[in-house]
Amino acid sequence: MIVIKIGGNAISQLQDDFFHQVKEWTKEGQQVVILHGGGQLISSTCAFFDLPTKKIDGIRVTPPSVLALTSHLLTDVIQPHFQNQLAEAGIPALAVNQEAGPLFTADYLDQDTYGEVGEVTGIDEAVLAKVSQDGSEQNPVLLVNSLASGPNGPLNVNADSAAQALATMASADQLVLLTDVPGVLVNEEVVTALNPLKANQLIDQELITAGMVPKLQAAFSALHHGVHKITITNHLGQGTKLEL
Repeated sequence: MIVIKIGGNAISQLQDDFFHQVKEWTKEGQQVVILHGGGQLISSTCAFFDLPTKKIDGIRVTPPSVLALTSHLLTDVIQPHFQNQLAEAGIPALAVNQEAGPLFTADYLDQDTYGEVGEVTGIDEAVLAKVSQDGSEQNPVLLVNSLASGPNGPLNVNADSAAQALATMASADQLVLLTDVPGVLVNEEVVTALNPLKANQLIDQELITAGMVPKLQAAFSALHHGVHKITITNHLGQGTKLEL
């Protein structure tokens, strides 16, 4: 299995070579799962409706009003749009959240600080079973977003953390964190390889900041749990390779 996490900004910047590589992987028999975010659209829509757009350490603070909007945009707008993009490239895809609901189960991360934000505790086997039944196309790409079923209803999960959890729990061979920059940047230069010690030093020096911090934390967690190949990039096959 190959898990690709695509940030909301990156979806609009995908090039032909991305779709070509995904098609090649599916032809080779790889199960490709694309977990997508929607950060830019969520932020701009929240601003339009005068809803909070605050982030703490790269994690979106999500009161109930923002959760409702986030759920709608991720499931009913971004996921079908992305499914259509893949179809136009000749790649069959199954929109998991539309067809079967949230793939993840979660508990609150810290309700007082973040609101309706969760951390993944498991994968809903009933959703997986329904996806398997509905997946009539030959080896379709699975499209998933980072919403989860929580103890009191849906929760928003940081997409990088959700991708890490999925890659770990599914014993994925590879995790690609596709973003809108060519890799981890330090002084506007791509760091081609990074281990936890060096990453923590750069974070302490505030040379790595904002959303890249939880992205790295999620990636190294996946490495520690057996995902062998992890890349942060805006182009499949290039970027920052992570190592222990």
